[in-house]
Amino acid sequence: MFYVGVGTAFPLFKAKFGGNADGVLGIGGWNAESPPLKDYLARHKAATGQEPDRWASPITYASLEVLQQAIEKVGKVDRTAIAKEIRDGTFETIIGKVKLKDGLLQEVWAVGQWQNGEFYGLAPATLAGARPAVVPKPEWK
Repeated sequence: MFYVGVGTAFPLFKAKFGGNADGVLGIGGWNAESPPLKDYLARHKAATGQEPDRWASPITYASLEVLQQAIEKVGKVDRTAIAKEIRDGTFETIIGKVKLKDGLLQEVWAVGQWQNGEFYGLAPATLAGARPAVVPKPEWK
């Protein structure tokens, strides 16, 4: 196994190492088969000319979806009411349903792996789209 830190989920990692990236594990991941994430990928590329990373970018976007939905549910800009809605509500986002527990997002990818040119989420295995790890890592070329 070969596990690297935060930068592993970035397209730059794949661009730098090409096929050698396959089998490398790191923080993050996503469900590459998810229609909302496929749509996000296409929109991100259209807007920026680049692919998003496979960890923080979709979570950041989802957090903005949560904020938007909370404001819409409250019906006005009332910080206290919006904070309560975010704390207590459930939201549909590009990463799936979001419901905070103890003020934290719980259902996020902790481990991902480059497999055939995509950085898939592996763990927690309970998340939609979780893939098994490719072990051992394919040989370096």
